[in-house]
Amino acid sequence: MATTTGRGFLALGIAAALIIVGVVLAVLVDPFTRAPMPVDGATEWSARILLLLGVAWVLIGMVAARTSLVRRPGAAAARATWIASTRPWRARESSLGLLPLDRWLMIAVPGGLLVATRVVQTPRDGLWGAAIAIAGWLFFAVVVRLLLGKRSPWPVIAAVGGALVLRCVVALVATALSGPDGLWPGPWQVPVLRVLYLGVAFALLAWVFIAAGWSLRPQLGRRRATGIALAGIGVGYALPAATVALVGAADALRSWNEQVGVLPWDLARFTGVRDGAFPLEAVTVTAVIGVVVTLVGILLALPARVFDRRAE
Repeated sequence: MATTTGRGFLALGIAAALIIVGVVLAVLVDPFTRAPMPVDGATEWSARILLLLGVAWVLIGMVAARTSLVRRPGAAAARATWIASTRPWRARESSLGLLPLDRWLMIAVPGGLLVATRVVQTPRDGLWGAAIAIAGWLFFAVVVRLLLGKRSPWPVIAAVGGALVLRCVVALVATALSGPDGLWPGPWQVPVLRVLYLGVAFALLAWVFIAAGWSLRPQLGRRRATGIALAGIGVGYALPAATVALVGAADALRSWNEQVGVLPWDLARFTGVRDGAFPLEAVTVTAVIGVVVTLVGILLALPARVFDRRAE
């Protein structure tokens, strides 16, 4: 009990720290001070439907964790993702004994919600940006699966899937509450609400990788689990910058929705964008940082026997 309580307090502390970091970033670099992005009625209602589905999945997971609802088809999958994403140290036990249908739902529901959310958030000429974002998550999933080897992938699938659903729910709020004047025009004019929203959004994005690493710790140990989390963060940071370098700044800016799109926390400003121009040096540095973090993560995630063989 003491260990469980301690882990709970640690998780709350990490969540609070992530929100504080997100708030600081939102204050220093606020990408929502520009004119609101126009959102048509179809997009707005699509976001509302997705938001309703995401909230329903979370609520089913919360209720099923304490009631007999868990016996219903799909409820066990929602329960597993809820427990694993909010208490990742219990990811392994939450994914035990699941039926094949529930296991597939743990992949299909978060994955489908992620794809649909990215498409809804992206303007009609920006499907390339949505594809890049989704490709980043797929690459992360492939790397994790390869590094796991013969170990069960379901604990990390449950943890990441549940965290992604929470992240998508928060991301959909802005689009779902849009109006004819643009993306959530009313609340965006209130600095406190805007900064708080951005802080929570950042915290949930970072929590996806923390939950992934934490859920893997019982199977892989602290070093390898931390490495996988770092590799995921590195990929997420390097991919947008690498795309800019390969596709070109003009096409990338036209494809991406800077209000809620791929470039996190106004990465354009961090990389030195001025009047729509990306200095090649800044883009290169950004991509290199992401690649270095990814490589460090992969090295940490490798089994100890790999290093033993090299030493011999």
